[in-house]
Amino acid sequence: MQGQTIMITLKNILPRPNIQLLQIVSIFFGLLFSHNLFAQNDLPEFHAKYAVQKLGVKLAEATYHLSHTDTGYKFTHNSQLHGVARMLGKDSVSAVSYVDEVDGTLLLKKYHYVQQGREKNKDEKFSIQWNTSSKPVKGIITGVVRSKLISLETDKAVWEPLSFQIPLMLEADKDIKEYLYNAILKGEINTYNFVLTSSKSVTFANKQYQILQMVHTDTHRNHQLHIWLAPELNNIPVIIVNYRDGKEHSRMQLESVQFNNEKTIKS
Repeated sequence: MQGQTIMITLKNILPRPNIQLLQIVSIFFGLLFSHNLFAQNDLPEFHAKYAVQKLGVKLAEATYHLSHTDTGYKFTHNSQLHGVARMLGKDSVSAVSYVDEVDGTLLLKKYHYVQQGREKNKDEKFSIQWNTSSKPVKGIITGVVRSKLISLETDKAVWEPLSFQIPLMLEADKDIKEYLYNAILKGEINTYNFVLTSSKSVTFANKQYQILQMVHTDTHRNHQLHIWLAPELNNIPVIIVNYRDGKEHSRMQLESVQFNNEKTIKS
């Protein structure tokens, strides 16, 4: 989840300046997995709310909404500072992804990311034209990333920091140990992997859930991302922890989720 989004300076709150709080929100959902074969609308529509914490203090809120379209999925994300942090700044981020199902394969079609606040030139907007008649499929990616024009080609399904949660929820399984994925991050396509390392029982909304731990390791920067998924909740991430140099840097915790307009489940 190394990707892109907004950087926020929270001076006088945290021991280090230039803490990338809302950047972490998108990163959490950015660096996940990608597999190709799905059936349209296999995922329920949902609305989830998360608390982003630093040193045990809630400093930001993030909401994610997945809805069905005639051709696949629309996924939206909004984040803003919370509590004391909000008193010092009005940074926010919003993003939307459109993913189509074509012949049993999910393909990212459009992505638009907007950042508001102190940091400038972080916005992104690109689309992908897919040639599904070729085997494998081929895509041409064009748009603007951080004020720079991009033109990329790919022969694999690709994702970005928002739409990654779709293949994650569809494919994560206790019997699959390793996941490879391709991601457009900062205007470049790279391949990443997550490893299923363990499981544990947690309590959410007064109910016990068995959750799976996925770990991504960035050996170049000595960073790790730990994502805990709940299979009984359609593989929604319940806990996400970002480690730097072996120490917890930030944590993201599920506060509530609603599937298909049913009763909201709250922590």
